[in-house]
Amino acid sequence: MSTTPRHSTPKGHRSLRKKSMPKRVALSVVMVFLGFILAIAGVYGVSALKMYHEANRMMTAAENLANAALGCGSKKSLSDSADDLVDSSRKLNDELNKPQWTFIRDHTAYGNDITAARTMLQSMNNLVDGPFTDMMNLSKSLSGFSMQDKTVDLSALSTMPKIVHQARADIQQETKTLKALKQPKIHQVASAIDAGTNGLEAVDNMLDSYDELVNLFPELLGENGERTYLVAVQNPAEIRSAGGMVGTYTAVTANKGMVTIGDFDTTGGFQNPPKAFDDQGVEEAQLYGMQVWNWPQTTTVNPNYPRAAVTFKNLWQYQDAKNKKQNVAGVIMVDPVFLQSMVGATGDVTLEDGKVLTGENTVRFFEKDLYIEHPKFNDQNAYVSKAAKLVMNHILQNAKPSNLSSLLKALRDTTSSSHLKIWMQKQDEFDAMVQTGLINENAAGELPGDETTPVSGVYLNETQASKLDWYMQSEIKVTRSCDGTEAASKDRISDKVDYAPRSTAIGAISTSDLGDEYTVEFTMKNTLTAKQVKDLPKFVTGKDDPGTMSYRMFIMAPTNGEITSIAFNHGEYGGSMMMNKRHFVSVKIPVEAGKSVTVAYTVRVPKTATKALDIVNTPIANEKGIQTGSNGAVTDNCAASSTDTQQSQDQTQSATPSQSSSSASSSSSSPASSGTGSSKSGSSKSDSSSDSDPLSSLKSLKDNLSCPVDIRKMMG
Repeated sequence: MSTTPRHSTPKGHRSLRKKSMPKRVALSVVMVFLGFILAIAGVYGVSALKMYHEANRMMTAAENLANAALGCGSKKSLSDSADDLVDSSRKLNDELNKPQWTFIRDHTAYGNDITAARTMLQSMNNLVDGPFTDMMNLSKSLSGFSMQDKTVDLSALSTMPKIVHQARADIQQETKTLKALKQPKIHQVASAIDAGTNGLEAVDNMLDSYDELVNLFPELLGENGERTYLVAVQNPAEIRSAGGMVGTYTAVTANKGMVTIGDFDTTGGFQNPPKAFDDQGVEEAQLYGMQVWNWPQTTTVNPNYPRAAVTFKNLWQYQDAKNKKQNVAGVIMVDPVFLQSMVGATGDVTLEDGKVLTGENTVRFFEKDLYIEHPKFNDQNAYVSKAAKLVMNHILQNAKPSNLSSLLKALRDTTSSSHLKIWMQKQDEFDAMVQTGLINENAAGELPGDETTPVSGVYLNETQASKLDWYMQSEIKVTRSCDGTEAASKDRISDKVDYAPRSTAIGAISTSDLGDEYTVEFTMKNTLTAKQVKDLPKFVTGKDDPGTMSYRMFIMAPTNGEITSIAFNHGEYGGSMMMNKRHFVSVKIPVEAGKSVTVAYTVRVPKTATKALDIVNTPIANEKGIQTGSNGAVTDNCAASSTDTQQSQDQTQSATPSQSSSSASSSSSSPASSGTGSSKSGSSKSDSSSDSDPLSSLKSLKDNLSCPVDIRKMMG
């Protein structure tokens, strides 16, 4: 029922107006306040929507960049994603710096959050506008070159030292600024600040490892004068101590950033010098024969790659007056395992005749199928030269951020397992490459020299002109002698060898300086059948004794160790000598088709050794994979005192084989799993990686992410 009277006098109306006035005023005030709130909400809402939109753009761009870099697949190109990141970060920063957000900062409890968000965005803006943009511009200027161009312009790389130095200065400054921020209240803001700070520190550490190499870019690219780099391909199908016969090569010249890449050519037409190029060559010939300096194909008879590289350089310069004037700054040698690793990382390669090389069949093709499909020598040489050029061109064209992680792993693995070797005329340039973590120090191809970690080498050289060595498989057994027993004094040192051992001791090292004795049994199996010997081209099986592998073996004791005896059933003893504190013994051993032959020897390690003996051998590529040594495995059944037993256990544990790091079984997908073990034919140092190692950093980052990368989820 209504309480308002139906009729009232003027006086009554005035009374009513008086009574309702406060309500109207109150309602008006409420409406005004509501309008004010709506206006504020409108102002902040529009701004918030803009920031939400730009923040989403920025995170999407960052996700696309991360997915591209980690090989997860990206919806946009690297260039478009980079442009989106630059544009969105600028707009987001501009919006958050408007006056309305300053008011929130100054008059609410979330001042630290606004300040932190503004600071982080400003830091991002500074880095995006500065070093990120500079690096993207550099990347764009370097993209799209090809070996078919013969000469490519890499002069932009000369600007990298300046860019990287400025980037590090900017990163360090922004890291310092972010660390000085007060703790935000909002969890997501605090998490973003922490993630940003940690990320900047990680990038700075990675750039630090690149510092020396980046500084050398101008010099490496011929800024101070023309430089030549020789690139050669070894062929393990005709095995040599350091890998394989040097079959094809090319010269790469750099002059003020302009890089000219020559055609691959055969080494068959080289002129032979009348004498060794230096005194070291004369000494080496006493052990390896004059072939070590006389022919380019046999320079790798020398297992010490730095010397093999120098001799190959000298032979190339000897060919004509033009070559002699060239400043050869480096010699790089690769083999089919390296090529397979690179193909596995960058994608399949189609050759001119339609043959497709993959990360699984490249080794087999170059070591076996090639000679069956192209049995004529001249045809082979022409085909291999074209194929090598196509493969290298493909690798260069397809080295992209999307496969960066796979490429870096392939590069690291192939240098670690001696399928990519690098000699630089200036040692500091090689050291700078190693410091980046992109290549392993084993890329130097030096003979092992650490007395505390003894390594004995078994180096094989095929003396019959053939391509037989794809069909060879090897096994190694290493046994430690116990209770002071000298196996070398026994009638037999192996059940696989009928003949008594021959003493090889030369007394160059005092017995008092020698430690434990080991017996090494190296078994070679020729897997060829009689039918294969009959059906395969003579170019493969050889002409003198078809199907018979004819090896000249050089067996090396550990540094300051000694090979005390050797035994074999059929073959020829070649003598022994000391060279650079290492005792070498040479033998000639034939291995007929379908037969297995064992060469056994006893060796004493230096007294200073703290680990069990390891064996490395010339990498052997075959159907089973890549066989490179014992990987530290030792048979140790010594029944001695508790002290000796504990020492034996310690040594056995230190010698336990680890998973093979052969490149062919990782990124390259070898013909099969690795054989006996993985090579450490350079330094015997560990391949462990520091936190600043870029490869480990990329792997760790990718391991902690799932494809596709979701930054929103990471930020909670």
